[in-house]
Amino acid sequence: METSRPKPELVTPLLWALLYFISGYVSHWLNGPVHFTGYIWLPAGVTVAAFMLRPVHRWLPVCAAFLVAQLALNGIEGVSLFHALLFTLDEVGPAALAVWLMRRIRFSLEGLYFLRSVVFSGVIAGSLGALGGGAWYAWLNGASFWDVWSVWAASDFVGIVLVAPILASWSRFRVHRSGDHARFDIVFGIVLFMSLAVISWFIFDGDSIEKFGLGFGFSMTYIPLFLTVAVTVLLGGRSGSLSVLILAIIVILKTAQHNGPFAMLSGRQGDSLLEAQLFLAVASLLVLTVSTLKTTRELVHVRAAALQNNMELALAGAEQLAYVFDPTTGQIAWSGDVQLVFGLGIDPTMLANVPQVLERLHPDDRETLRNRWSAEAASADRDPVSLRIALRQGEQCTVLDRGAPLMDSNVDVTVIAGVWQIEHPYANV
Repeated sequence: METSRPKPELVTPLLWALLYFISGYVSHWLNGPVHFTGYIWLPAGVTVAAFMLRPVHRWLPVCAAFLVAQLALNGIEGVSLFHALLFTLDEVGPAALAVWLMRRIRFSLEGLYFLRSVVFSGVIAGSLGALGGGAWYAWLNGASFWDVWSVWAASDFVGIVLVAPILASWSRFRVHRSGDHARFDIVFGIVLFMSLAVISWFIFDGDSIEKFGLGFGFSMTYIPLFLTVAVTVLLGGRSGSLSVLILAIIVILKTAQHNGPFAMLSGRQGDSLLEAQLFLAVASLLVLTVSTLKTTRELVHVRAAALQNNMELALAGAEQLAYVFDPTTGQIAWSGDVQLVFGLGIDPTMLANVPQVLERLHPDDRETLRNRWSAEAASADRDPVSLRIALRQGEQCTVLDRGAPLMDSNVDVTVIAGVWQIEHPYANV
């Protein structure tokens, strides 16, 4: 039988290099002519995502791939090899250091740890990379170090929080069953996703002042923020990250064409692009936060359901039935297969209080259980007792009750918990 060939080790670095090159080319195209540093640099998110998704011992081929991609970009622009090498070191080095630090603290591709890793990686990589860039332009061209540093750091940070979550979330894509989401949520989420694209295009296309007025036109930018969050809640984090990507394409493209609210508010194209990116960074962080909280809650529910299922199976396998009785409300919660004890056709909702349980007990054992479950007698002797369940004519099941009270700080009975162990299954008597 022919076995599948392993994936070549060069494929993954080449894919990262391709992503780096495409995002870099798009960034240069959107920036247009710049004096010192560009306002958009999406490859920063590609580098951070690559280091997050690849093990540390496989970082070297990825770094080499980024260098090749940067050489290709600089070749298109006619920049020297030495400049490309310095720029790659200045960008890739801080990104690798930032992700390595996050891995040393605690790292995960899901939950609050991923949110923290993305934010801190953006801050660390952007700030450190901007130090080198600011010093380079200040020393070589006499530029203001602070002006270069602030723009460089902001563009790197925005590129990371925009691109890294998208690549990280979709790299772990798995096809889900349609039952994972309610049908209404899916349909409504798709409608909102399409509305996001249409509304964003309408808001950022053309002259916003002429279309809406200065103040109202800028206020309209809050609508896409709400829609991205709504899509995330209804369809999940991957769809939320995709909605941010669609929003980013529309906002950056239109702003670069001197359209939309940000272009109308700023005199220079670079400032408007930077403002647009900060707007997109807020959108990305909102979606990432909502997705994190949503995913965390869903994981808690999944783990709780798995734990409950394991407990039910264990109790059924041991022929036991667990109960928790609240003497204050008189309510009983059962765990396990109640049909093992009370017969077919019985479910926990039919045994939710003491009278319903006593009705199915042998008449001679009802007073025993009533006293055993009373709050006054809860602190008395708790030796196991046998109880007889008689549901059908001529049939009887005997169980051994092992229960004990749980006290609060005032030594008052909070609940009475225990198990019923089947001693003798149903038999004719």
